[in-house]
Amino acid sequence: MVPHLKGILDQIIDISNLKLGIYQSKTKYIAEFGFYSMIAYFTPILFMHHQLYTGVLVNSMLIAGALYMKGKNLIPLIVLPSVGALSQGYLFGSLGVYLFYMLPFIWVGNALLIFLIKTVYLKKKKHFVSGILFGSALKSVFLFGCAFALFSAGMVPKMFLVAFGTMQFTTAFFAGMVIWPLNELRLKLNKKALSG
Repeated sequence: MVPHLKGILDQIIDISNLKLGIYQSKTKYIAEFGFYSMIAYFTPILFMHHQLYTGVLVNSMLIAGALYMKGKNLIPLIVLPSVGALSQGYLFGSLGVYLFYMLPFIWVGNALLIFLIKTVYLKKKKHFVSGILFGSALKSVFLFGCAFALFSAGMVPKMFLVAFGTMQFTTAFFAGMVIWPLNELRLKLNKKALSG
């Protein structure tokens, strides 16, 4: 393997293994992982045509995963939301077939959100909102660029430009604003449990 590529892969693995130091048993960790995965998969099915609700809830699971999960446990969180939407065809109704073309880009966008939060907030120790802003912005710019390229090639309809543009930033940012106080509360409760 090329040494430079190995160094990049090692950094990605190091970042993927970062998580907040919240003590919990292996059983609780597995249950939490299962909960996030289940919500990520079923949200697009249950909320059908409500992209705002779906997006905020799914992105909340991605952000929680970024904070509390590590390594290969992140893969289901990255993949399951779009698989849930595709399996039922609800999120975009009759246009659901076009979602198939976007799947790999959605997965990369979800990974970008998770890895930027891990990098900015957990590794570089910047403010939580900074991680949310960077992650939300990069995810939305990336997905809009991909949707625009596919639209220009005649592979997806114009409505994908809206669905994968500012709506992506909005839902990811609002999800971060939902998780932020919950994370602060969880950190306080964990600190109290450890000291008491």
